[in-house]
Amino acid sequence: MGKLTIKEVDDLKNQGILDDKTIKELETKKLVGTRTRGASYFLTNNKKKVYPTLYFRKLGKGTTQNQKLRDFRNEFNILLEKFGTKEQ
Repeated sequence: MGKLTIKEVDDLKNQGILDDKTIKELETKKLVGTRTRGASYFLTNNKKKVYPTLYFRKLGKGTTQNQKLRDFRNEFNILLEKFGTKEQ
């Protein structure tokens, strides 16, 4: 069974299918992904697209993210949504 994306969980929550307790349980069982999909970009002065990324060096196989890292990534994604342009 694959993981649910963050967007899928948000959509299910908005539809009233999932509640906060169930979402927390899914996260505990690692059935919810930690990354969001979709690309936001910014335009430079000469109208070229620039894609901001967030990268945690040495975070990979054998290591896990703690809540502080997930919160930081979520705040970064909020800033991208606020200031970036969604790619169509």
